[in-house]
Amino acid sequence: MDKSVFAAMIIPDKIRPTYVDNLLGGLAMHLAGPEFLSLGFHVFVVVVGVLILSGATNASIIGANSVMNRVAEDGVLLPWFRKPHAKFGTTYRIINLVAMLQVVTIVLSGGNIYLLGEAYAFGVVWSFFLKALGVLVRRYHRHDQEYKFPGNITIRGSKLPIGLAMTTLLLGSTAVANLFSKKFATICGIIFTVLLFVIFTVSEHINRRRKDHHESGLKEFNIETSMPSSRPGAILVAAREMSNLAHLESVLRKTNLRRHDIIVMTVRPPTTTDEVFTSYEKELFSKVVSMAEKEGKTVELLVVPGADPFGAIMQTAQTLQMSRVVTGASLRMETAELARRIGMAWEKLPEPRHAFSLEILTPDRPSHFVNLGPHPPRLWPEDVERSHQIWLGLSTQLGSKLHHRDVVGAALERLQRELEDPERAAAALQDVKDSLSTPQAII
Repeated sequence: MDKSVFAAMIIPDKIRPTYVDNLLGGLAMHLAGPEFLSLGFHVFVVVVGVLILSGATNASIIGANSVMNRVAEDGVLLPWFRKPHAKFGTTYRIINLVAMLQVVTIVLSGGNIYLLGEAYAFGVVWSFFLKALGVLVRRYHRHDQEYKFPGNITIRGSKLPIGLAMTTLLLGSTAVANLFSKKFATICGIIFTVLLFVIFTVSEHINRRRKDHHESGLKEFNIETSMPSSRPGAILVAAREMSNLAHLESVLRKTNLRRHDIIVMTVRPPTTTDEVFTSYEKELFSKVVSMAEKEGKTVELLVVPGADPFGAIMQTAQTLQMSRVVTGASLRMETAELARRIGMAWEKLPEPRHAFSLEILTPDRPSHFVNLGPHPPRLWPEDVERSHQIWLGLSTQLGSKLHHRDVVGAALERLQRELEDPERAAAALQDVKDSLSTPQAII
């Protein structure tokens, strides 16, 4: 509107029809001043327009590349499209294909901005509608905050997403109206949809014939021989057995990637192989990536060679400054023993040791949580009560300067002296054994 008003005010009436499709150019050419400055300003307007539209074009290529990658990873497109670029690691063949289709669209439309605008509006409206419909469907499969929308009504304990349903209905009615009112956009949209459907169907059929079930699930990876550049405070997830990844699923579901990165690592026993990824590791990480994609999350993958898996995990967590290490329960030892061995591996790290938490997750047992490094102990209620009673008894003799921490400190010092005394060490050790927590206790 502002552009039209300025055009009516500045561009002469006789010349204005010439610039009806290019009002900004007309404004630039009829500003007060020398002609060469008007030409220079006209060039400036063109350059700015190119830069603005380049950003929009780049965003569209990135979005289309992401969608096509998902389609290719699901086995609908041939693996040829997913080949990473040797230098940049991008799926350059898909990016080139999308750019070529954009150029072909401009050429076939003759650069008619009205036709392109109709086609763009058609695609945007239907994209919004299908996304809203997808969120509505996912609302009944996921119950976390990411898929909730204002306007929920609770009936008999069940929340009905009225707001989300109304939004989807509004977008759907707009898309249907657009379908019957924009002839050119409707024809192009239908042709484009049918063409992609045929290409995807044929490509998927070829994939099924060329690959068996085992190979079709493997991913393409870009290999780097250095540590991942994650932000400090990331979450390290240890993975080794493909049948024991419930802990990874829990981490993917609960972690907010805006705050924490997720690194999935596996420890390779000492071998003579020179492969960066063995066939088993590729199959394992393919499953990890598939789990992450289902949750809409991204993960970094890491292979660390080492004879001691616990030491390798702790060394990696120390190097990358992790905030938490998560692993699944071992099939060969108790959870408490697994936590003890990992804790001992942490004690062997060189100073200064980085403190972080360890969480052992298992689907059929309570989680086991351990703070690695010096940390305030979590006392049982009876321990707190005992220290309070001792403080009450001593405060009458020592006055107000005595605090609960003084009672605990004196008890710890006395226990340490008794453990170091050969004559009293056995009795002190027996007292500690008598007060041992249950295997699932929080340390």
